[in-house]
Amino acid sequence: MHLSTLAAAYSYDRRDNPLDAKKGMYETADFDINLKPLGSSVNFARLRAQIAHYKNIGAGIIWANSLRIGLAQPFANSRVPESELFFSGGGSTLRGFPLDSAGPQRNVAVCNDPADPSTCTQIQVPEGGRQLLIINSEFRIPVPIKKGLGIVAFYDGGNVFPSIGFRDFRANYSNTVGMGLRYDTPVGPVRIDIGHNLNAPPGIKATQLFITLGQAF
Repeated sequence: MHLSTLAAAYSYDRRDNPLDAKKGMYETADFDINLKPLGSSVNFARLRAQIAHYKNIGAGIIWANSLRIGLAQPFANSRVPESELFFSGGGSTLRGFPLDSAGPQRNVAVCNDPADPSTCTQIQVPEGGRQLLIINSEFRIPVPIKKGLGIVAFYDGGNVFPSIGFRDFRANYSNTVGMGLRYDTPVGPVRIDIGHNLNAPPGIKATQLFITLGQAF
């Protein structure tokens, strides 16, 4: 598989602190197109974009919001390679899913002895999609008992969708609510988040725990 890409990028950053923004706006977009006449094995175009806004609504409470979209479209009877599809889920995207586990799934056989079907177990693995939507909203609330300590109430919505458009959109749209703990460090906050998926698909644990460094967005 060969990819030959023409790409364009846009970025606009008015955040006061990229590691832990308290106010401002952040916008970014990337568009690329792969063409067989340029040496690519496939013809497709892909767009990824994000807009985030941060506002102090009083008493040190930060209301942070982010919208991320992704679109990948083949043309000329071609396809989008799996490596260029969208995956989501995890501590920085949809916190009601394990890492990269949102969206369409496929069954894969895991066998102790490939020659003996009775030793095989079917598991589900994500297969990616051509449309991505991630909506994040957080209230970041300082805790006065210790400087740098805070709690967060959050909502994550969206999913990875198999194709572009709104077919079965409502059925596949996921909703996650959760709470988190933050502690500021010089390189960004230490973050503990517990997210609960209100409409978790079969095979996905509804409640997820993430411990990481830095804000989700």
